[in-house]
Amino acid sequence: MQSNITPLNIANHSAPESLDIDVVAMAKAIGDDLRANILRALARNSFGVMELCKIFSVAQPALSHHLKILKQAGLANSRREGTSVFYQRAAFATHLLPASLFYALDQTSLPVVALKNVDEIYAERAHQSASFFQNNADVLSYQSELICPSEVFIPYIIETIAEHNASSRMASTKPDELSATSLLEIGPGDCTLLAELAPQFDQAIGVDSSQSMLDVGIAQLKQMTAEITENISLQKKDFYQLPRGEGYDVIVAAMVLHHMPSPNAFFKQAEKLLRPNGLLVLAELCPHTQEKAKTLCGDLWLGFAPEILQEHAAKNGLKVKAQQYLAQRNGFRVQIPSFELVTTQPFLS
Repeated sequence: MQSNITPLNIANHSAPESLDIDVVAMAKAIGDDLRANILRALARNSFGVMELCKIFSVAQPALSHHLKILKQAGLANSRREGTSVFYQRAAFATHLLPASLFYALDQTSLPVVALKNVDEIYAERAHQSASFFQNNADVLSYQSELICPSEVFIPYIIETIAEHNASSRMASTKPDELSATSLLEIGPGDCTLLAELAPQFDQAIGVDSSQSMLDVGIAQLKQMTAEITENISLQKKDFYQLPRGEGYDVIVAAMVLHHMPSPNAFFKQAEKLLRPNGLLVLAELCPHTQEKAKTLCGDLWLGFAPEILQEHAAKNGLKVKAQQYLAQRNGFRVQIPSFELVTTQPFLS
């Protein structure tokens, strides 16, 4: 298969080097306790208006007024998710004034009550997603086919990882550096992708917190030969509870991130689990407006703009290695970005 992987510089999607910054407007916007706390809440994750109302126990009209001020000052952005609007903090290169203001803000944590409310919102999102998978495991494969069949993106994930593994082997000049390699797939589903990738690794692990979904994978693996499955293991575990010490060479999440309550927390955990120069590979939907995905497949998010994924990655020590876009099918377009673990972070936000 001919590669169409193209390197992508994250700077293409970052804030411009020079901005017409209104220092007075920004100072006024930050100079309010509630607005300062809103910016702290939006530092790592997106929230809807009603979620922010719950976090800060503020009525919707007042909260919307404060968000308007933050947007006009250029400190917050909004994006539409179907019929809902979510807000997030703007991203700036580290040498610009707003990044320094954000850094200063973040030295003070949110009030304890607000932090507790944030955790409750994440728990609600997670419960919504978990309930869907628990009750729809038997039909999820069919419903996912209506959006994007897995065979559409699997070959590109395999190629991306094969190229990474080849370059990693070439970079290893010492025999003792060639230790056992490990792959982690989050939400392996029917294990088609896991089985395809397993030959590239000494150990291939699939984790899912839903026993119903794991049962689907177990049933499929039983139909494969022992030669194919000998280095594959499925584990009922919460991805966010996996210990840092495990250390994986490659982490894969195919059509998983849009089910996660906090995309930023996902990248943060991936960074903890990857070995140096490890690779995170996603197959994700580009932004769309088809809310049927929420009812058909339990999606929490209607796809992601590439720059949003890049910003989450940059905040958590990961840089874009390559980006692919597949042809649109059924009104959905799939992107396959890969991110490599680095030690520097180009953004503060």
